[in-house]
Amino acid sequence: MTDIYAHEKKKEEQTLIQTDTGKRKKEQYIENLKEGDVVNDLFAVKIKNPPRTYKKGTWFGFIANDKTGEIGVKFWGGDNKDRVKRLFESFSAGDVIQLRTGYVEVYEDKPQISINENTGGIRRCNQNEYDVSDFLPSLEESQIKELYDYLRHEMKTITNEHLKELLAAFFDDKQFITDFTHSPSAMSHHHNYVGGNLQHTVGVIRLCLNICEMYPGINKDLVVTGAILHDVGKLKEYIYGASIDKSEEGNFIGHIVIGDRMIREKIEELKTKGKLFPKELENQLIHLILSHHGKYEWGSPKMPKTIEACVLHQADLMDSQVKNYMQHVEEGRKTTDEDWMFIYDSDVGKKRLMYLGDQ
Repeated sequence: MTDIYAHEKKKEEQTLIQTDTGKRKKEQYIENLKEGDVVNDLFAVKIKNPPRTYKKGTWFGFIANDKTGEIGVKFWGGDNKDRVKRLFESFSAGDVIQLRTGYVEVYEDKPQISINENTGGIRRCNQNEYDVSDFLPSLEESQIKELYDYLRHEMKTITNEHLKELLAAFFDDKQFITDFTHSPSAMSHHHNYVGGNLQHTVGVIRLCLNICEMYPGINKDLVVTGAILHDVGKLKEYIYGASIDKSEEGNFIGHIVIGDRMIREKIEELKTKGKLFPKELENQLIHLILSHHGKYEWGSPKMPKTIEACVLHQADLMDSQVKNYMQHVEEGRKTTDEDWMFIYDSDVGKKRLMYLGDQ
């Protein structure tokens, strides 16, 4: 295997990194990087930002990630704009890249990696050079099994035959089970890891059950079925390898409408097999799917119009927001030992003060 420090460089040209031969494991994980560290390792590319000029030349930035977190990277090029552009276009979001001689700095209270064209470099890696498990965070398989066992148990409590048959139409498919139990729930907002969508689904089910126990008159079978299927469209919205990205279908349509289509298709399959599925029940279930984001500005095609839809929306919102807050706190604790820190919150579009100390 080529030494990661080895490189060839011609006069006034960007540093080149020779290709590794064979698979290598990461040694420098993002959660352990600290100011002053020299970075020579592999990272996945999450988001790229186009090149821009600065007083000494052209630079570009991107978000890199591994299974322990994410970090901003800035590449500072010289006055040869075309050379920097070629490097920028040599890799894409979702690729794994090798960084050579990057330096960890702190900018606006957050660590970032800076690479200078004259001393460091970036190279896109081939798939046989890295292990995907180094880059994408994932629940342990034992956790996934425990969560799925809970979901199956709650499915068995549903007494409505039509809803039971619909769920069986999904979960009797082994490939669907694999996809469902290992999909992420988001790219960055909450539960953004393998198994995250299953964990979020179970969280929503538990909250729905608590609400149903508190308030009589709610159709528990309908709410639980809606909770199980509310994010089923995310199986097609997201694609993941070394990083999580949106599929073309996800970008064009989104998981809510994708989920609506998937459920309607399964209902039609049941009907072709001679199974009855009442239209009113179908409409109410589909309404839960289409309204579970609660507001038009949150991407919801419909606003909740039934108590069951209201319950599902509130449970979905609570589980996603609590988890999002917890992830913010976890990230903050990686960067400071202080009890308080201003952390950027995408929900409010600005930084806000969060308590990081022990509860």
